Amino acid sequence: MTALGVLALVVGVLLIVIEAHAPTYGALGVVGTVLAGTGAWLLFTSGGVGLEVALPVTLGVAAVGLGAVAVTGRKVLTARREPVRTGAQSLVGSEALVRSWDGEQGQVEMDGGLWRARMAFGYTEIPSAGECVVVEGIRGLTLRVRRREPWELPC
Repeated sequence: MTALGVLALVVGVLLIVIEAHAPTYGALGVVGTVLAGTGAWLLFTSGGVGLEVALPVTLGVAAVGLGAVAVTGRKVLTARREPVRTGAQSLVGSEALVRSWDGEQGQVEMDGGLWRARMAFGYTEIPSAGECVVVEGIRGLTLRVRRREPWELPC
């Protein structure tokens, strides 16, 4: 019974560690917490110590495990709501300075680089050179931009 308790405790802790590094939304963490609690229960009850020690230790292991799962789950849910911060999609919402504009397309400067730009769908007002625009999207190497709204902070 002691070997089974040690095995359950080790596998439970291992599952909690995997939960911290893999996005399983708490599934492995809950199973790991149950296994760790079961392992602690088996270790203390098989050693003849009795319920006076086994119950508080098992409840302590369960509380710490569920607390770790709750913290990890909260971080995962918070990260899912965050906008993309890498790659081309990180440009959306950024400001760019119009260098030149001719008809439906133009050239804008953003972060020290020149980009080809077109007006975003639904926006018809043509920006002038030196005006700040906001990136609404990106398709290939062409930015979809719009003019700044009057209520937005200046560039």
